[in-house]
Amino acid sequence: MLGTVVTDRDPDRDLIEQWAKRTNGAILDVGSGTGRWAGHLAGLGSHVVGLEPARRLVDLARQAHPGVEFRRGSLSGLRDSDERWAGILAWYSLIHMGPDTLPEALAILRQVIDEHGSLLMSFFSGPDLEPMDHPVATAHRWPLPEMVDALEHAGFEVADTRWDPGFPHAYLLARPIPGWARGAATA
Repeated sequence: MLGTVVTDRDPDRDLIEQWAKRTNGAILDVGSGTGRWAGHLAGLGSHVVGLEPARRLVDLARQAHPGVEFRRGSLSGLRDSDERWAGILAWYSLIHMGPDTLPEALAILRQVIDEHGSLLMSFFSGPDLEPMDHPVATAHRWPLPEMVDALEHAGFEVADTRWDPGFPHAYLLARPIPGWARGAATA
């Protein structure tokens, strides 16, 4: 759907490249798909690992970007991982998660991010939390305040957001709350 490479005209290119330049360490590209962002950032000198559950997409990514590591797996497979990531890129990769599944996914991401790391994510936003049609599978629109709340509940502090109410795409930058322990938000 998006190809295997990032073009010069990609509207997200500057944002993601600048974030990667400020990330000091390995980046995990969650839901890496065809490997376009992982391959692009690796080509710019970042150490990036792609994580993707769909075998066909992992095969395409490995073929298009043979020097980049792509793992076939899901977020739940990270639950007991000892690896820590300086950066986590979740670029339209959590959009298929609704209110029943997103909190656990964010908690796993918080578990595997380095204490000084950052999460850059994009999602569809709107005034209401609602399912929406998507070519791959049902996606969800999340109101920006509700997504911020979900991240804070998972142990992240949101540092920056961008959303134009006339446009359904939003992005945010979040950092792990230092010393956060799971359950602290509800205690």
